Amino acid sequence: MASNVRYSKVIELLEQDKPVFCSGLVWNGNLDDLTFVADSDYDMVIIEMEHQGFDLNDLRTSLQFLLSRKKLAENGTLQADPVPFVRIPPNTSERNQWVMKQALDTGVYGLVLPHLNNVADAQAAVQAARYPQVPGVADFEPKGERGWWYRIAPRYWGMTPAEYYDAADLWPLDPNGNMLLIGIIEEPDGVKNLPDILREVKGIGAIWAGPGDMSVSMGHKGNASHPDVQANLLKILADCKNAGVPCATGATAAEVPMRLEQGFRIIITSPEKNTQGLSEGRRIAGR
Repeated sequence: MASNVRYSKVIELLEQDKPVFCSGLVWNGNLDDLTFVADSDYDMVIIEMEHQGFDLNDLRTSLQFLLSRKKLAENGTLQADPVPFVRIPPNTSERNQWVMKQALDTGVYGLVLPHLNNVADAQAAVQAARYPQVPGVADFEPKGERGWWYRIAPRYWGMTPAEYYDAADLWPLDPNGNMLLIGIIEEPDGVKNLPDILREVKGIGAIWAGPGDMSVSMGHKGNASHPDVQANLLKILADCKNAGVPCATGATAAEVPMRLEQGFRIIITSPEKNTQGLSEGRRIAGR
């Protein structure tokens, strides 16, 4: 295996100023869809646990089906491809450290944090996601509070526990870190407070501009295409650009060129399933 590898392909691409293409969202435990994504060219995948049963054993199983021996052998490194993330159920205001701790202990390379609205909640998430640091190091603050468990996550990453401790810190707070926190800004309060979050909390490595809940919180009842909702998404993007923080958003195939042109760095798309055979049969049968 090659040395000095960036274990997260997502972070490597972001450091190279290249777009990241993400599959989302795949239901936790949907092994067929996870296998499809593992065999595709997606750079990352978000496993969904916010709106689906929270089951850590299913998550551990899901991660196994994302492993591709063929890709590992061809790449000759321990770099994850695709890189697994999980969207956890608690809003950041709930401060459920145990959920973040146990999700990270499965071996995921990052967390997606719903409803990130202020500096205090962002700071708490960063503290929960990183191990305590050695006193005196440059990136000691914010003080890490992640509990130490030495078995499952290090083995999934292909490392000793000590190697995992060094590799699994938060990027870009630790420039050599391979763990990424993605906060979803999906309410007007989050939009208002985003410049402060990006300025004061360096452990939030990327932001997802989320239109769905944004539309609901703005009174548009799921109409994500409403001009006011889209204006907030572009405000989020502008603040991220000003802070040098990657910004993600969802896109249909038709929207991908527009979102790339606008400057979104992480593009989240859903693998498409179609019913062409069914449609043709109904057409012929006059149904």
